[in-house]
Amino acid sequence: MSKSNTGLKSYLKYLGYLFVAFIIGYPHFVLARFTIPGADDFSCANAVAGYRETHNFLTSAILYARDVYQNWQGTYTGEIIMGLEPSVRESFFGIRLIMLGCVALFILSLIFLIYTVCTKFLGLTSGQAMTAGLLAEFIAFNISLTGELFSWFTGAAVYTFPLIAFMLCASFSIRSYFDNKIVYAVLAAVFGIIGAGGSLEVVGFGCAVFFVLLVVYTIGIKNIKVNIKKLAFLYVPFVLTVAGALVNVAAPGNYVRSEAINQGQGVSMEFYPSFEASGFNLITHIGGLITAYMLPLVLFIVFIICICSVSKVVISGKTLIASVVGALFITMVTIFPVILGYADYNMDAWVSSSRVIYMFDLSIVLVLIVLVCEIALYVKELLKRNNVSVKEQAYKSIIVLIALALLFSGEIIKNYQNGMNYKIMDDLKNERMQIAAAQMADMYHKIDDSEDGTDVTLVEPVLPGTVLYIPLYIDYPAYFANAEVADYYDVNSFSLYWC
Repeated sequence: MSKSNTGLKSYLKYLGYLFVAFIIGYPHFVLARFTIPGADDFSCANAVAGYRETHNFLTSAILYARDVYQNWQGTYTGEIIMGLEPSVRESFFGIRLIMLGCVALFILSLIFLIYTVCTKFLGLTSGQAMTAGLLAEFIAFNISLTGELFSWFTGAAVYTFPLIAFMLCASFSIRSYFDNKIVYAVLAAVFGIIGAGGSLEVVGFGCAVFFVLLVVYTIGIKNIKVNIKKLAFLYVPFVLTVAGALVNVAAPGNYVRSEAINQGQGVSMEFYPSFEASGFNLITHIGGLITAYMLPLVLFIVFIICICSVSKVVISGKTLIASVVGALFITMVTIFPVILGYADYNMDAWVSSSRVIYMFDLSIVLVLIVLVCEIALYVKELLKRNNVSVKEQAYKSIIVLIALALLFSGEIIKNYQNGMNYKIMDDLKNERMQIAAAQMADMYHKIDDSEDGTDVTLVEPVLPGTVLYIPLYIDYPAYFANAEVADYYDVNSFSLYWC
């Protein structure tokens, strides 16, 4: 076969993978398509509008981020992103376009991370690595509730975009280690600093992943003096990322917010109780993911892919134990800052915490996928040592998978229906999402059409239940969301009654 034909075949193969990735993510593109601004989106727009009277576009965003840093939270990346955007809310086209881009970037960065881990660390072929990446995308879109991350601009700015940055940071860090290229180290540092300006839960996850990678890298380098350049490529981006995280944590606004949340009592939980609560939530959520979603099926398929691979990577018992410790460290560090900061034992009992729950569940899913890959390679090595045919055992595993899928087909279907992709499409089919989005947009237009300076009172039919993020407005004009909408549309007050 000629080089041109080989190149074309490779191009078409990856185009096919991208098409599958789009199909898997399609429901979330639909979710983003119906994005409705609300609450914090409008408070940001109101604040930035004042800066723009005397400053340019970028300076206004930075000044807004500075004030939030001083008075509410340290998420500098999220606030700058929010500060750049408020001019596109009127028709909702701009904000929806940004959210569509957010979904696309999430898909690409997630697949890129799993692909990089599988090819560089685990020795899988590009096809096997891409398949593992697509499976990771599938399960990532079928756990928990994702509305606050993919159909709410504030949620995306503070959670999703920094998470994307951290996944790219980890990917480029791995590549800088294996390819020894400074450009990858620079990209790892840039994306690490960007990610460090997100929600503390995302920052905890990103820094924990980076730290575990650093430990693995350092152990793998035998001669420190000879590889000093490679070490610099690893440690400098890590130090810069941690520095960004410390800037985030040290924000005066974090303490202002903590006191406000705890009604002036300050943080009531200390280190050990928060650590204990983090472990409790970890066990609870692993159980929920295994029983309520399709995670076991995905992990079984990943196992078969790895045991059927031609990978020469040998996973020892010590490596496997170290990986389990690393996985526990990553997931615990992901949730610990949130438990400590909010001083609450059970994260599932919080109001409007679906973005927090999703981030935690995603961290569990990602480490489980990598662990299963390593377990498969470990089992594969054990089979070889005992002169057992790996190929034969792989065929048996496939037969077992098919048998289990047929036996538990009803449960698999039920678990799929628990996932977000199914819920989004069910909303779309029954027009709940369209009705809710149209009704909210119409409500904003009614407020906008009202005379400036008046008291606006609206009576609206109760919205159909939907997984789309819907901002909460009530019949109390002083409620912060109502007040921000009133300020944005230049009316004196806004009250909303649901009938």
